[in-house]
Amino acid sequence: MSYDFKKYVPTREPNKFIKFTISFNKDTYHWATGQTKQKGYQLVATPVERGVHERSHAFQGFYKIIFPVERRSKKRLEEAIRIFNQEEESYIEHFKAQGIEF
Repeated sequence: MSYDFKKYVPTREPNKFIKFTISFNKDTYHWATGQTKQKGYQLVATPVERGVHERSHAFQGFYKIIFPVERRSKKRLEEAIRIFNQEEESYIEHFKAQGIEF
């Protein structure tokens, strides 16, 4: 999968991170829920283990459209990253509530 932005935040456990990615979502249908979905820059946050290969488990993270727009552009991506940086602590709180320590 291709990402426009990727950041790993380390946890207290060795080789375990929270992976944040931003990519442009052009789909208007969510395949898993059957519901409609907005176009725009979406944030996906997932706990991962990094070693030789990266490993994650299903349904432990979340996704969110952080900047709804109809088309992608460099300026819009920069704005999506700015929004992520501004809200990063609240996204980390989501995982703290699940018992993950940073």
